[in-house]
Amino acid sequence: MRQAVKKSEALARDVMAWQNRLAPKFPEIDPHDMNLILWSLLRRKYGGKWHFLLRRREDGSYVR
Repeated sequence: MRQAVKKSEALARDVMAWQNRLAPKFPEIDPHDMNLILWSLLRRKYGGKWHFLLRRREDGSYVR
């Protein structure tokens, strides 16, 4: 259980670091949407299943 928590915390730190790095370069992407995109891309590195956001909704947000 402790190892799973460590992996989750490491994933959260990576997502935050990448979001801080990429957000200024892509101001048109909503911060929450960028968080979902990065979480989907990085979670495989920490033992998660591969999920990717498949489409963009009419309101501009992304969904799986």
